[in-house]
Amino acid sequence: MRVEFSKEFEKAVRKLSGKMLDSVRQAVQEVINAGNIEELTDCKKLVDYEFIYRLRIGSYRAFFSYHVQIVDDCVMFLYLVPRGQAYDKKMEKNLQRKDI
Repeated sequence: MRVEFSKEFEKAVRKLSGKMLDSVRQAVQEVINAGNIEELTDCKKLVDYEFIYRLRIGSYRAFFSYHVQIVDDCVMFLYLVPRGQAYDKKMEKNLQRKDI
């Protein structure tokens, strides 16, 4: 699958180091190598969203939008946040705006 990154996601990754950074790299590589979304481990489609999925990476959650296209499928990583911030109202509003 083709992978793209939002500015918010890239900024969050730059703040990581060590084992967590390696885990994020492995998760992104798993997405790139996956033939379809069902092959991903620890990945769930969010309820009430059409294109938004959640990928668990240790104590962090990566939210991404998944669009099936004719040529190749595209995964756009939107946010990488700690688990405690992943399900608050602010994140919910951000995800609703990105669900297009």
